[in-house]
Amino acid sequence: MYGHCLRYSKNSEDAKDILQEGFIKVFEKIHSLKEHQQLESWMTRVFINLALTFWRKQHRDPIFVEIDDVDTPDAGTEEIDSKLQDYSPERVLTWINELPDNQRMVLNMYAIDGLSHQDIANALNTTVSNTKSILSRARKALRNKIQSQA
Repeated sequence: MYGHCLRYSKNSEDAKDILQEGFIKVFEKIHSLKEHQQLESWMTRVFINLALTFWRKQHRDPIFVEIDDVDTPDAGTEEIDSKLQDYSPERVLTWINELPDNQRMVLNMYAIDGLSHQDIANALNTTVSNTKSILSRARKALRNKIQSQA
Protein backbone atom coordinates (compact mmCIF):
# COMPACT_ATOMS: atom_id res chain seq x y z
CA MET A 1 0.00 0.00 0.00
CA TYR A 2 2.94 2.31 0.65
CA GLY A 3 3.92 1.93 -3.00
CA HIS A 4 0.54 3.22 -4.13
CA CYS A 5 0.79 6.16 -1.76
CA LEU A 6 4.32 6.98 -2.89
CA ARG A 7 3.37 6.98 -6.58
CA TYR A 8 0.70 9.61 -5.95
CA SER A 9 2.73 11.84 -3.67
CA LYS A 10 5.90 13.77 -4.31
CA ASN A 11 7.77 12.65 -1.21
CA SER A 12 7.91 9.89 1.36
CA GLU A 13 6.57 12.09 4.19
CA ASP A 14 3.32 12.73 2.32
CA ALA A 15 3.13 9.06 1.34
CA LYS A 16 3.50 8.03 4.99
CA ASP A 17 0.73 10.45 6.01
CA ILE A 18 -1.57 9.01 3.34
CA LEU A 19 -0.61 5.47 4.39
CA GLN A 20 -1.44 6.15 8.04
CA GLU A 21 -4.74 7.80 7.16
CA GLY A 22 -5.50 4.89 4.83
CA PHE A 23 -5.01 2.24 7.50
CA ILE A 24 -7.21 4.19 9.88
CA LYS A 25 -9.93 4.29 7.22
CA VAL A 26 -9.47 0.56 6.47
CA PHE A 27 -9.85 -0.34 10.15
CA GLU A 28 -12.91 1.89 10.47
CA LYS A 29 -14.62 0.47 7.37
CA ILE A 30 -13.44 -3.16 7.32
CA HIS A 31 -16.87 -4.30 8.51
CA SER A 32 -18.39 -3.04 5.24
CA LEU A 33 -16.28 -5.46 3.16
CA LYS A 34 -18.58 -8.25 2.04
CA GLU A 35 -16.12 -10.67 0.43
CA HIS A 36 -12.87 -11.17 2.30
CA GLN A 37 -11.16 -12.44 -0.86
CA GLN A 38 -11.35 -8.90 -2.24
CA LEU A 39 -9.48 -7.32 0.67
CA GLU A 40 -6.38 -6.35 -1.28
CA SER A 41 -8.22 -4.73 -4.18
CA TRP A 42 -10.56 -2.94 -1.76
CA MET A 43 -7.62 -1.63 0.25
CA THR A 44 -5.87 -0.54 -2.93
CA ARG A 45 -8.92 1.54 -3.92
CA VAL A 46 -9.06 3.10 -0.44
CA PHE A 47 -5.41 4.15 -0.58
CA ILE A 48 -5.59 5.45 -4.16
CA ASN A 49 -8.73 7.44 -3.37
CA LEU A 50 -7.08 8.96 -0.30
CA ALA A 51 -3.98 9.83 -2.30
CA LEU A 52 -6.13 11.49 -4.97
CA THR A 53 -8.01 13.42 -2.29
CA PHE A 54 -4.70 14.54 -0.81
CA TRP A 55 -3.50 15.64 -4.25
CA ARG A 56 -6.76 17.46 -5.04
CA LYS A 57 -6.50 19.43 -1.78
CA GLN A 58 -3.11 20.69 -2.93
CA HIS A 59 -4.29 21.39 -6.51
CA ARG A 60 -7.79 22.78 -6.31
CA ASP A 61 -7.94 24.04 -9.89
CA PRO A 62 -8.82 21.82 -12.86
CA ILE A 63 -5.94 20.62 -15.02
CA PHE A 64 -5.95 21.97 -18.57
CA VAL A 65 -3.49 22.02 -21.44
CA GLU A 66 -3.50 24.02 -24.64
CA ILE A 67 -5.13 22.08 -27.48
CA ASP A 68 -2.51 23.40 -29.91
CA ASP A 69 0.17 21.51 -28.00
CA VAL A 70 -1.58 18.14 -28.07
CA ASP A 71 0.47 15.22 -29.36
CA THR A 72 -1.01 12.18 -31.02
CA PRO A 73 -2.13 9.89 -28.18
CA ASP A 74 -0.06 6.74 -27.66
CA ALA A 75 2.70 7.81 -30.03
CA GLY A 76 5.78 5.71 -29.24
CA THR A 77 4.12 3.66 -26.52
CA GLU A 78 5.69 0.39 -27.63
CA GLU A 79 9.12 2.00 -27.67
CA ILE A 80 8.70 3.24 -24.11
CA ASP A 81 7.36 -0.08 -22.84
CA SER A 82 10.24 -2.08 -24.31
CA LYS A 83 13.00 0.31 -23.22
CA LEU A 84 11.68 0.83 -19.69
CA GLN A 85 12.29 -2.85 -19.01
CA ASP A 86 16.02 -2.18 -19.41
CA TYR A 87 16.05 0.06 -16.31
CA SER A 88 15.56 -0.66 -12.62
CA PRO A 89 12.14 0.05 -11.11
CA GLU A 90 13.79 2.64 -8.86
CA ARG A 91 15.15 4.52 -11.89
CA VAL A 92 11.79 4.46 -13.65
CA LEU A 93 10.06 5.67 -10.46
CA THR A 94 12.57 8.52 -10.25
CA TRP A 95 11.75 9.54 -13.82
CA ILE A 96 8.03 9.37 -13.13
CA ASN A 97 8.44 11.48 -9.99
CA GLU A 98 10.31 14.10 -12.04
CA LEU A 99 7.26 14.59 -14.28
CA PRO A 100 4.98 17.56 -13.64
CA ASP A 101 2.25 16.67 -11.13
CA ASN A 102 -0.57 16.43 -13.65
CA GLN A 103 1.44 14.12 -15.93
CA ARG A 104 2.56 11.93 -13.03
CA MET A 105 -0.99 11.57 -11.73
CA VAL A 106 -2.52 10.70 -15.10
CA LEU A 107 0.29 8.27 -15.96
CA ASN A 108 -0.09 6.48 -12.61
CA MET A 109 -3.86 6.30 -12.90
CA TYR A 110 -3.90 5.09 -16.49
CA ALA A 111 -0.79 2.96 -17.00
CA ILE A 112 -0.28 1.55 -13.52
CA ASP A 113 -3.70 1.48 -11.87
CA GLY A 114 -5.61 0.76 -15.09
CA LEU A 115 -8.25 3.46 -14.75
CA SER A 116 -10.13 4.61 -17.84
CA HIS A 117 -9.75 8.13 -19.17
CA GLN A 118 -13.34 8.81 -18.07
CA ASP A 119 -12.53 7.75 -14.50
CA ILE A 120 -9.38 9.86 -14.53
CA ALA A 121 -11.26 12.87 -15.89
CA ASN A 122 -13.88 12.51 -13.16
CA ALA A 123 -11.24 12.16 -10.43
CA LEU A 124 -9.24 15.17 -11.62
CA ASN A 125 -12.23 17.34 -12.57
CA THR A 126 -11.22 17.71 -16.21
CA THR A 127 -12.18 16.31 -19.62
CA VAL A 128 -11.38 12.97 -21.24
CA SER A 129 -9.57 14.65 -24.13
CA ASN A 130 -7.47 16.56 -21.63
CA THR A 131 -6.43 13.38 -19.79
CA LYS A 132 -5.43 11.82 -23.11
CA SER A 133 -3.34 14.85 -23.93
CA ILE A 134 -1.67 14.84 -20.51
CA LEU A 135 -0.92 11.12 -20.85
CA SER A 136 0.61 11.74 -24.25
CA ARG A 137 2.85 14.46 -22.80
CA ALA A 138 3.91 12.17 -19.94
CA ARG A 139 4.85 9.42 -22.38
CA LYS A 140 6.77 11.89 -24.52
CA ALA A 141 8.67 13.12 -21.46
CA LEU A 142 9.54 9.54 -20.47
CA ARG A 143 10.61 8.79 -24.04
CA ASN A 144 12.94 11.82 -23.90
CA LYS A 145 14.43 10.63 -20.61
CA ILE A 146 15.05 7.18 -22.09
CA GLN A 147 16.66 8.62 -25.19
CA SER A 148 18.91 10.87 -23.12
CA GLN A 149 20.15 7.74 -21.27
CA ALA A 150 21.00 5.90 -24.49
